[in-house]
Amino acid sequence: MLIKFRGRFDFSSHPYEIGHSVFRNKKLEDNFFIDRLYELASDEHKAFYNFHLAHYLVRNPEGEEKFFLKVDKTMNRRIGFYSANNPSAWGYSSIIDKLSTLDTFREFLDTIDLWSVNTSIEKIFRQKDDEIEMLIGKVKDLQSKLDDIMKYEASEKIAIHGGELPVFMDLMHQVKGLVLPNGNRLLTTQGFSPWYKMIAKNFVHGEKPIPLATAQNYFSSPGSLKYIFIAEKDRGFDIVPVRPEVQNSH
Repeated sequence: MLIKFRGRFDFSSHPYEIGHSVFRNKKLEDNFFIDRLYELASDEHKAFYNFHLAHYLVRNPEGEEKFFLKVDKTMNRRIGFYSANNPSAWGYSSIIDKLSTLDTFREFLDTIDLWSVNTSIEKIFRQKDDEIEMLIGKVKDLQSKLDDIMKYEASEKIAIHGGELPVFMDLMHQVKGLVLPNGNRLLTTQGFSPWYKMIAKNFVHGEKPIPLATAQNYFSSPGSLKYIFIAEKDRGFDIVPVRPEVQNSH
């Protein structure tokens, strides 16, 4: 049994449970399922389906596809049955209402059809063509952004003389701390990452790249265990302002 029936003599069952509270024939679960579907608004179709799917997955954890195929087959059979009725026959107006509900539920099933059960080869090709076109558009957009970025990429990196990385890092700290006569810093950032990323990207130490983590450790908080302290003996220069009123807060 795939569908969740209401309990016998249960007069306060969940609104999505199916079947009669006294007399039940579980062989007719398809009929009960569709009869309850007729009573629901279209915006409840997803919740109704998921309610019975959850019930089925409790005992069949890998059975999502099987459940879908069962419900899908039931819908196709019932739509086929009603579609074969004579449009001139008495009571056909009620059949139109039922077909409308079934068609709406059929459309919902198409949106969750992970297995392309009701998808024609032509439709699959159209979907793939649409996906390819979308991906081509994304590639073009990314290429345009990459081209803009590459405008600012240098053809080579600036080399720091071997063994003098602390000297250079000390100079960067001094530049970072320069203060103008009006009290404003010459250079401002919200954090340290622009500094160490700029250095790791644009400079080499001797002939070797500067690891991002190494550059970061020079600019991390002095209280950090990874912070690289620059000793006085490793410093090489002091940036001295031309105008006395310009300061260096380094």
